[in-house]
Amino acid sequence: MAWSRKSAMFAALAIAMYLLGLVLRNSQLVTVAVVLLSFLTWAAFRTSHADVASSGRRVDDADADEGIQLHSISALRRISSARIFEDGEIDVTLRIQNRSNLSKVLEVRDRVPEVMRIKKGANYVLMELGPQRETEISYTIETPLRGFYTVGPVCIRVQDAFGLFHNEREIHLYDDFLVFPKMEDIKDAMIKSRVPKIFTGAVNIRNPGEGSNFYNLREYIPGDPMKKVNWNATARSAGKMMVNEYERDAVSDIILIVDSRKIAETGPVSRNSLVYSTRAAASLSQYFLSRRDSVGLVTYGDEIVSVDRDTGKKQLYVLLTKLAGAMAKGNTPLKVVTDRIMPHINRGSPVIILSPLEDDSTVVSAVRDLRSRNFDVTVLSPSSLEFEFDARRLDRTGYEVLKTERDILLSELRGLGANVMDWEPDMLLNTALAGARGF
Repeated sequence: MAWSRKSAMFAALAIAMYLLGLVLRNSQLVTVAVVLLSFLTWAAFRTSHADVASSGRRVDDADADEGIQLHSISALRRISSARIFEDGEIDVTLRIQNRSNLSKVLEVRDRVPEVMRIKKGANYVLMELGPQRETEISYTIETPLRGFYTVGPVCIRVQDAFGLFHNEREIHLYDDFLVFPKMEDIKDAMIKSRVPKIFTGAVNIRNPGEGSNFYNLREYIPGDPMKKVNWNATARSAGKMMVNEYERDAVSDIILIVDSRKIAETGPVSRNSLVYSTRAAASLSQYFLSRRDSVGLVTYGDEIVSVDRDTGKKQLYVLLTKLAGAMAKGNTPLKVVTDRIMPHINRGSPVIILSPLEDDSTVVSAVRDLRSRNFDVTVLSPSSLEFEFDARRLDRTGYEVLKTERDILLSELRGLGANVMDWEPDMLLNTALAGARGF
């Protein structure tokens, strides 16, 4: 039970009148003060036992720990989706029920994550709920940032009839949801390019085998499936049965390496290297998997987390989940990551590194090792300098000095044969990819 502002003022007034009555030896002031204090005591006693009286039973701490029903107030929540992309919306409906035989004045607040924005409705309401009645609170939240989030608990404040005291409780009702990084459609940009891409994808290797593109005609061999028979060609071949031969497809292994070290979170919470890197990795994963490539993911910060290469929509969901949960921690060097993964990936596979390239003296050595083993290396580097300068956390002089050092590093990486792009804020991923390859 907690005191309200009104009850505190009443108590202060009563105590002041009592003391003043003693000083002035005025029995009337003392009597009024005693009446006020007695009334406050009775109201407090009544409030603390109102729930027990209305429910007809004793409520102990075990009931509170159960979460969904606390005394005579119960809550049930429903959310529109448990998985959503950044900048999406989730509709929340909270049902509050008064199971007692007394009317209650309630303050209800449904706790939402701090980074979420209430777009429509409200997660707080002050209302009077009649006996054996229920009501619904509906609101919509926006999801601007990827991650794992929880709605809840429900904070309930029950006021007494005089507005002097209230009981505060938390109904431990939780609903989890996952926010994936938003993705940019890069398919059109890749198709429209007039020069060969670094992303080889599913390519034809001009050898017969299982595939989708026609290669040539040949005579039927016992064991060939009948669906390959070309009946038109058979009719023209003087009785020889002809079958279609297709080009065999070769699926590439794509390795995405995402820097999730502590420094990757430098900048505003919604505009930093890790935010841009995870969005780019999600977009690239969708593109490559749509081309039937095999995509693997490595994130490194305080530890190295890897997702084995695989194909299909299930793999996209696994990659998006890992990217959504990537946290900026630790300071693992890139060289440690490349030394660990190189023995397990095929030579010549495209390796795409998404990193601010800061506070890591092993970057050049790591890229040199990859290039010496014939890996096609692309570096997309969202610069935290730009985020800091845009947020006015870095002055012009400091920015210019650090920018010069960064340009020298990027030039050195290009000299090793890597494709490097200094990814500026608000630059579309298509543009960054084109700049990295010099399209």
